[in-house]
Order: sequence, then structure tokens, then C-alpha cells
Amino acid sequence: MSEGDAMVDAELVLKFKGGEESAFEALVRKYMKDAYSFCLKLTHDAQEAEELSQMGFVNAYRALRGFRGESSFKSWLYRIFINQYRDHLRRNRRAEHRLEAVREEARHRSPVNLEESELHAGELADVVKEKVELLPDRQREVLVLHVYQGLGYGEIAASLGCTYDDVKMNLSLARKRLMMELKAYL
Repeated sequence: MSEGDAMVDAELVLKFKGGEESAFEALVRKYMKDAYSFCLKLTHDAQEAEELSQMGFVNAYRALRGFRGESSFKSWLYRIFINQYRDHLRRNRRAEHRLEAVREEARHRSPVNLEESELHAGELADVVKEKVELLPDRQREVLVLHVYQGLGYGEIAASLGCTYDDVKMNLSLARKRLMMELKAYL
């Protein structure tokens, strides 16, 4: 995120705090696609992603007057989406059952030899998606925020409420695990 973007966000937050409702609408328009995309990568379900992103913005609206600016608005907003996602997992165990089914299927699947079966780009993307789903929660969150949402280590740390070193470690572990899981496909 550029300094200019952060300054525009800070200005919009100040306008909202001053009573200008349209400032929040501008923030929603700015982050709506990224928020939905982020939630979709976490949930892998379009309807759940839509619900999470909408509820995240509702929660952001309710909490924005208390935003102290200790982090960027973007980091603060992603932290809300992360918390919304975690609450969703606690309330809706359906996601855990789907994940367990994917894990069980992955345990029984033998590695594919590229000489025997040539993977198409779409099939490889599905395999990568499955392997990302198998990562521990924190590793998956860090990886999705960094790779798919383009956040830097500091922004991720602020979004997840952890340290910069935790982000580095979890991203490294996620990458190593994915490399091990995907080496039969590469």
C-alpha cells in the first residue's frame, strides 16, 4: 500500500468521524472487491464470502469511530475480516467438516507422476487450492494475505494481531509445506 493510499484512507476516516457518511461509502467502494476476494480465498464458497465481507463492513462501520489510527485502515479492516472469519468458523462447523473431507481425500490420494498424467493448468490450480486448505489456519491466513491480497509483512502482522517475526515464520512454514506437498506435481 502506498503512502498516498494510506493518506487518502486516513482522510476518509476523519471525514466519516466528522459525520460525513459518504466517506465510509468511498472506503467500501475502494476495498469491496479485495475484501470479497480475500473472504473467498478463506472460505472457498461464494455465498459465505459475500456474507463475511458484508458483515465485515458492517462491523467496520460500527467500530470506525473508535479507530485510533495505530495501524493503516487497510490493516485494521483486514483484521476485522480475519476476526469475522474466525467467528464464522466457530459458529459454523460445516466448514470444518468440508476441510476434514478434503484432508481425508488427500491422505488416500497417491502422488501423481507427471509422466503418467499431464496436469492441465486448471487441475494444478485445484491441487494448489486443496493444499492451501490443508495448511494450519495461521499459515493459510498469512499466505492468503501475502500472496493473494498483496499485503506486506507489517500489514499482515497488524491485521492478524501478531508480530512481524510470526508472519515471517508462518509464511516460511507455509511455503515449505506447500513445496513438499506439491513436489510430485512440479
